[in-house]
Amino acid sequence: MPKLVPELTAIQVKRLTHGTVKKAGKGKKVGDPCPALHAVGGVSGLNLYCRPPTGSSKVGARSWILRTVVGEKRRDLGLGPYPEVSLAQAREKAGELKDLIRFEGYDPIAAKKAAKSKLLAEQAKQRTFADVAWQYYEKKCLEFKGQAPEKQARRLEQHLEDYCLPSLGHILMSELETRHVVQALNKIWMEKTSTAERVRNTIQNICEMVRIDGVLRNGLNPAHWRGNLEHFLASPAAIHAEEHQASVGYEALPSFWCLLQQSDTIPARALEFQILTAARPGEVRFAEWSEIDFKKRIWTLPGWKVKGRKDKRKNHKVPLTRRAIEILKMMPRDGGPYIFPGYRGKDMMSENALNNTVKYIHEIDVKSGGAGFFDLESGKIATAHGMRSAFKDWATEMGNTQDYVSELALSHIDTSSTRAAYKRRQLIPKRKKLMNAFEKYLSSQTAKGSQK
Repeated sequence: MPKLVPELTAIQVKRLTHGTVKKAGKGKKVGDPCPALHAVGGVSGLNLYCRPPTGSSKVGARSWILRTVVGEKRRDLGLGPYPEVSLAQAREKAGELKDLIRFEGYDPIAAKKAAKSKLLAEQAKQRTFADVAWQYYEKKCLEFKGQAPEKQARRLEQHLEDYCLPSLGHILMSELETRHVVQALNKIWMEKTSTAERVRNTIQNICEMVRIDGVLRNGLNPAHWRGNLEHFLASPAAIHAEEHQASVGYEALPSFWCLLQQSDTIPARALEFQILTAARPGEVRFAEWSEIDFKKRIWTLPGWKVKGRKDKRKNHKVPLTRRAIEILKMMPRDGGPYIFPGYRGKDMMSENALNNTVKYIHEIDVKSGGAGFFDLESGKIATAHGMRSAFKDWATEMGNTQDYVSELALSHIDTSSTRAAYKRRQLIPKRKKLMNAFEKYLSSQTAKGSQK
């Protein structure tokens, strides 16, 4: 039979205190204060747990614990702090709890978890769209990588403040409906379709954060497109024609190249490097020394740096021409990670540096009596990104190469042929031959000038 515990009085319980270490070990010395569990009797398993005092306190915290078996497991169930819960109250609560466990199969731990889950669910339903939106913002800020994470964070914050929160911020997530999302998007859907699509995607992601908790009405995401918003908003493809970056015609590239080489600035060298590699401006801005293999003459871009790359584990290799290597050797090696540093000691160039360089070369040509470098279709001044289109046009009409080779040079792997080529080690020899021919074409005007 279990040993009977004497039933302590209220005065005796009041005198109970913490214990002391009886056996040294694990950083504890004999006589050091330690917690103690005192059986108080009256109800089997009822104990007063006494902690050592902390700070200036003379008495440590004390609380009631009922040690009993629930199902097949021994549990320690808290009954509240002492003396807020008196000895008599603790015995009454312990007796009632043991009767529930013994006769009704009650599990206090499971009941507590269920009550907490219910409370959290109710609290979640009281969260507004703004509450969840800023939680989403903080989560995304931790995830932003690649090129200019600060810029990505600012863009998301702007979308929230300009397009989402004014219409949706005050609405409870449990009351958010498709009609609310339609009202928010209607204001920009026709005039700023590309932006509106990104905003819709942001709203959808925010709603997904609470959908699995059963907070959303009917359990459906009100910002989902298929079978939902497509019935209220015109198809983006039908109302928005993609505007391409202004590009100089490839016929004018040699003249542009000749003027560019006369400019003695880091952005000018970076623009040269971008044209020679058919890379995106952002990829050049964030190009790092660690990505360059001078021996093999290869620039390896990590997959996460390449726009549109679904498999971020696959790197993109870029063959480097003679002039590209020369440009790299011109750049200062001051210990910074980026190849093309910015103005006044900044680690990298500004995002407008390359476009400003194109405009500068355009203005020089105009001042000297030339026609400048305009996009033939839009009539706008060419852009740095548009140089990729000029390369593609040249490769198609004069490059004497298969289309998938030039597509791979542009890091496009959307077609079955380029995907197959990508698997075949990215066709480096063919692409190197193509880029060398392109450099020769770019330098043709410079060569003629030097002969005169």
